[in-house]
Amino acid sequence: MNETRGVGSGLAATLAALVAVRALMAVEPIPPPFSVPGPIAEGWRLPVLPRPGFEVRDPAAPPDEAAGETLDAFAELALRIHPRIRAAVQAVEAARGLAVQARLYPNPIVAGGSPQANGSYSQWNGFVTQDIVTAGKLRLQQQAALRDVEVSGFELVRARFDVLAGTRRSFYGLLVAQRRREILRMLLDVAERSAEVSGRLAAGGEVGRTDTLFFRIARDQAAVRLENAAVYVETGQRELAAAVGQPGLPVGPVAGPLSLPLPDFDLPALQQAVAAINARPRAARAVIERNRWLLRRAQVQPIPDVNLLGGYQDQVDFPPQPQGLMQVMVEVPLFNRNQGNVRAATARISGAVADWQQVEVELATLTAEAVAGYRTGQQLVRKYETDILPAARENLDLTQQLYAAGEVTFLNLFEAQRVLIDTELAYLDSLERRWTHAVMIADLLQLEVFPFDASTPAVRTIAP
Repeated sequence: MNETRGVGSGLAATLAALVAVRALMAVEPIPPPFSVPGPIAEGWRLPVLPRPGFEVRDPAAPPDEAAGETLDAFAELALRIHPRIRAAVQAVEAARGLAVQARLYPNPIVAGGSPQANGSYSQWNGFVTQDIVTAGKLRLQQQAALRDVEVSGFELVRARFDVLAGTRRSFYGLLVAQRRREILRMLLDVAERSAEVSGRLAAGGEVGRTDTLFFRIARDQAAVRLENAAVYVETGQRELAAAVGQPGLPVGPVAGPLSLPLPDFDLPALQQAVAAINARPRAARAVIERNRWLLRRAQVQPIPDVNLLGGYQDQVDFPPQPQGLMQVMVEVPLFNRNQGNVRAATARISGAVADWQQVEVELATLTAEAVAGYRTGQQLVRKYETDILPAARENLDLTQQLYAAGEVTFLNLFEAQRVLIDTELAYLDSLERRWTHAVMIADLLQLEVFPFDASTPAVRTIAP
């Protein structure tokens, strides 16, 4: 009976001491999880002032729009289902959880026992120990963790635009492949009709066998090129499905304007805009801030935490003697003052600054390369639209008139038709080059809207 009474008294006193210690700790409330704004929320990207519109030209090119799914439909689907975006979202949530955990106070330890469990001088006690964290270490630790939340938020933005860039690139690759197949189908039609005509002319003795062989070879070459084009359309459809994030997605024809006029860019202004908007340098700056908080955390580490112990002990019989227990423990930073970790944290800051500068250098290089490819593609597109394609079409018209008047041979007519189709294919290659680098620029600028519009940073108006 006395032992039971002693145990109960000891536990009751221990719980009372635990409540008292908790009240004395005066822990600041844990802030809510760090909120990362959405990728398209206002303020997430730097505001961009409207720029003057660019001259819209009407290219004299064949129509490149057909019934099919648009780029916006695939982009919207990719942003909803792509696993990389889902993984990046969960990485943000994981970082938020770690930021909350970083601020949590260490748990107390409650214990009970007896140094002498039997006999006339039995003793029963209960006690609680609690570490008191000093110097704001938990706050500094959480601030560093919150910078990791920022980094993961920027990684989510990066994942979003990487997915968009892959979808856009695959979409325009498929659009070009479809158009190339159409042109090669026309080439095969011309070659088949030419081979048929040459056969009739050879039967009438108007052309020799060499001419007939020439048209047959041209027909067979056109057939092989068309078969290859069909393969590229099929693989382009599968690449687009994979870019969306669902490789088994059935993809049919896609629709969009290939010959849409696009603006020119001012390279220095574009490099500045990329450095200000792109998530990579912003994530690198967040890493610098995290390392600065970690340095402050390392600097206060030598300030010792305090370990408190309080409890109650009851000695039963001869006579009963209730006793209070108390202990204070402090680590003395005599030898280990965290010098090595402070030195390492200082070095990490310098390394993070260098990484940030390296990121900006890489982005400037990538921007210059993208603009170079974009400008050369733009110049080729304009040259084909204003000079080369009109000349090839005029050449075919004149040759048809001369052939109807009997002034040129059928071989001359076929050659004029083949030159026009080859020119169309070369024009298509220049369009593909331009769109490929346009997607790169949009990715660097993290543009939600694509193709470009007048509000795109660093747009330079095209002269009439």
